[in-house]
Amino acid sequence: MPREEIFITSKLWLQDYGYEAAKKGLETSLEKLGMDYIDLYLLHQLYGDVAGAWKALEEAKEDGVLKSIGVSNMTPKIWKEFLPQASTIPAVNQVECNPFFQQKELKALLAEHDVKIEAYQPLGSGNAAMLSHPAVTKIAEKYGKNAGQIVLRFELQEGLIILPRSTNPERIAGNIDLFDFELTEEEMNAIRAMDTGKGKHDPEAPGIAEMLLANYKIHD
Repeated sequence: MPREEIFITSKLWLQDYGYEAAKKGLETSLEKLGMDYIDLYLLHQLYGDVAGAWKALEEAKEDGVLKSIGVSNMTPKIWKEFLPQASTIPAVNQVECNPFFQQKELKALLAEHDVKIEAYQPLGSGNAAMLSHPAVTKIAEKYGKNAGQIVLRFELQEGLIILPRSTNPERIAGNIDLFDFELTEEEMNAIRAMDTGKGKHDPEAPGIAEMLLANYKIHD
């Protein structure tokens, strides 16, 4: 398969924040992938010298080593703190997003700069309450789809970039079988009403970055 037909995303880990460290971290990413460019490269979350790390990514984008750059785990508060440091507006913000946590405030803030939400855990990590919710199951029955497909179709129509994860070939096939139907506005509103405004993860939790660093080291 030609390289240009594959879209590769990678992330800069927290250990490699700061200008020089980020440049070295990117070089390591390229070496491990065996590639001379990456399609999308993300900052993992707010921690340490974010401004220096972002500057390194901006320069790599100018040099063509990175085709696009983005961020991850930025809440509305973190986004507002980060934005003044950026000469280049991120292409995406990768965050937890699903019908139970629709990120409405963040979505509005990002829309001001045409930044897309890339949703991880778009199915709520298989959240049984979400997938068995009457609003979802009723629509699934109508279209002859499973609950996960209804949730993913909703997210696509909301303008999200979705990242459903699976190692099961049948589920992977189902997760992309989303383009032969379209939800009505009434159905969209029924799922919008499921929003609780709360997610499973809190990127602003005290010590979260330090905990991640202590438990996940990718080099000395």
